Amino acid sequence: MTFLAGDRIYVDESKARGYFIVGTGASAAHVPACERAIRTLVKPGQRRIHFTNESDSRRRHLLSCMARLDVRCAVWIAQGLPDKAARPLTLSALVESAAQAGATRLIVERDESVERADRRIISETLRRLNASVPFEHAAPHEHPLLWVSDAVAWCYSRGGEWARRAEPLVQHRATHL
Repeated sequence: MTFLAGDRIYVDESKARGYFIVGTGASAAHVPACERAIRTLVKPGQRRIHFTNESDSRRRHLLSCMARLDVRCAVWIAQGLPDKAARPLTLSALVESAAQAGATRLIVERDESVERADRRIISETLRRLNASVPFEHAAPHEHPLLWVSDAVAWCYSRGGEWARRAEPLVQHRATHL
């Protein structure tokens, strides 16, 4: 199992070349140190790290630094489906994994266009499992561990060398066709 009891899980996605949703798990005790370490990587003038906006050399450096953090990532992939079908499928699978592991919180990067649907998907999944995991949507600059999920999702959506470079962070990968 990728996530551990007591983990906080930070969720982001990439919609390029398929649908990739990533959860980054970290124990609550390690979150402050991980977030401090990631914040040191922000360049002057940046509010956050967003992999789309980084150069390749910087992406390699960021991945190397992120791989040294006490975090574990899981990736769910849906290929050949419209986003409206892929997001519920992958998000529900992630929530199920988080609930089964005993995660203590789920933080999803805010996208106002899908926030209402996300709340419904998460609530329905937790109800089906008879589980309780508090969840929230947050702006990316609020939680630096969202940046790890963003990085891994970006890498998987690019495939090839980038997916290989993200592998040290990834402990679980599931593909839904």
